[in-house]
Amino acid sequence: MGFGLIAMVAFWVAAIRLWVCDGPKTPLIFIAVWGIGFIAFPHLGLSSYFFIAFEAILAAILVLIEKVRTAL
Repeated sequence: MGFGLIAMVAFWVAAIRLWVCDGPKTPLIFIAVWGIGFIAFPHLGLSSYFFIAFEAILAAILVLIEKVRTAL
């Protein structure tokens, strides 16, 4: 439960920070991908740990995108 909460907070904080810095286009795409994963993973019968890992990967990508775009 602890890592899942950390991954969720990291994803949403990264999405909001990127939205503020760069506009809504990229964060909306990632939020849509997160929503698809949120619905698809349980329907595919996968464990919640797969979704937590998926969410953490999305958060890491959002953080990297924000770092690159603010460096330019």
